[in-house]
Amino acid sequence: MREEEYEQVAGLPLFQELSAEYRAHLLRHALVQRVPSGVTLFEQGEYADFLHILVEGVVELRGRDGSRPETTVEVVQPVESFILAAVVTDAPYLMTARTLERSKLLLIPAEQLRREVAEVPELALMLIGSLARQYRGLVRQIKALKLRTSAERIGCFLLQLAREQEQGGVIELPYSKRALAERMAMTPENLSRAFARLRERGVYMQRSRVVIEDIDRLAAFCEVDSLIDGVEHELRVPGATEAAADDGDDDTTDETESHSDKQA
Repeated sequence: MREEEYEQVAGLPLFQELSAEYRAHLLRHALVQRVPSGVTLFEQGEYADFLHILVEGVVELRGRDGSRPETTVEVVQPVESFILAAVVTDAPYLMTARTLERSKLLLIPAEQLRREVAEVPELALMLIGSLARQYRGLVRQIKALKLRTSAERIGCFLLQLAREQEQGGVIELPYSKRALAERMAMTPENLSRAFARLRERGVYMQRSRVVIEDIDRLAAFCEVDSLIDGVEHELRVPGATEAAADDGDDDTTDETESHSDKQA
């Protein structure tokens, strides 16, 4: 793994609270994979060989039911791990993963990760925080689906993009309108109607670009709520950082000796 690739991964919430020495140990067998657009990384129902971490590009997670057409459940952007729960529990994937554009991925062997979780409390605590963040993100999505109209959901999504891109009222859509419609549980026709309604609030679509004339006006229409629209980039188990530091300072414990043996 190249140094710049390692630095990108080191900032992931899953790893950043671990010591540099243990992080290097954990990633010693990791692989970096560059994948073209439109490639299926794994299918729902399969079992995980690796934990996938998206370093560059875009990946969509798709679900299907019998003969019904697939639909987009979530879209993953860097730097983020995905379907972590299936990896740590050795359960089948509930979704299929496919690249939406040329992507770079870090792959950590699933069996190694499960062994480490069983032996290293610091890593287990970090995984709990990452799983909690992904779970809470899904709860926010479900609340938006049940409590908001199509136009309000699209409006809140655009406001989030405006905050992330920091380009005022001009936004670049990160993926196609087809993927956006499916992620928002809409048909393409419903998406077009939602954008038509938002035009009345000063929101205009220009191919892959969206212009918002008045962000405050759009926020008032959508009734932005931090318990739905907030983004928790990092969640940690309270006291996890302090516990990790205490364990690292205690050179007499069996666990520290175990870490030293692994790193030797």
